[in-house]
Amino acid sequence: MAVIRHSKKLFYGEWAYKIRLKMPTGYNQYIKTLLRYTRDSTVESKLSQLTKRIAESEPYGPFVEYSPIKLEKMCEFIRYARKNNMEKDCRFNEYWQLITVYTNNSKYIDDIQEQFSEVIDYIETPANDEELKVMQTKLNTTIVDRLPYNKYRYMCKLDFYNSRHHTESTCEQFTKWAEPFGKRIKMSTRWNFGNRWSVFNKFWVQDQKLLHMVQLYLGNKILKTETYKLRSEL
Repeated sequence: MAVIRHSKKLFYGEWAYKIRLKMPTGYNQYIKTLLRYTRDSTVESKLSQLTKRIAESEPYGPFVEYSPIKLEKMCEFIRYARKNNMEKDCRFNEYWQLITVYTNNSKYIDDIQEQFSEVIDYIETPANDEELKVMQTKLNTTIVDRLPYNKYRYMCKLDFYNSRHHTESTCEQFTKWAEPFGKRIKMSTRWNFGNRWSVFNKFWVQDQKLLHMVQLYLGNKILKTETYKLRSEL
């Protein structure tokens, strides 16, 4: 049975489902190239040549996990992807033995689990329809099992770099401003910047009211705001 993981947010800001396949070869399969061939006969010829090379390779060579069953499933998956024109509504990433498919079509999840379990490394999906809805409508929201440091619901990325020539850095000014709020605001690890002051690139805020105050104070110095949503609250 395939390993199922619950995803935290859309992959690449677009895809709800992720399927990681581990093919029985150490060479990149160029699946995207095979999907783009016009003729099935050309693909079958390529697959036949590849199958032969793998079967005749030395043990522990580049084809490090030779298995007749996995090899056949790999070829069947390429045929399945072509038949369903997966390239049209999926994203394919290839790296060594790993083929990663990103999609918003849940039918592929069911089909691949049923037909190609031998080559599945793992699958990531939303835990339920409610999580899927949150991911698709609130793109700056990350679903988590535990809040950062068990208390912070928001994270802000800070534009500290553009203030490097100022008399005081953004980080230095913000640290002084945040002192009265104590542990309701937490800065990330600091490091020296040009031997002038310590800087940090993000911080966490405990509640929404304080977040709004921070946003009013920092304005466009905040590059990105991320909201954390507890899975148990959905």
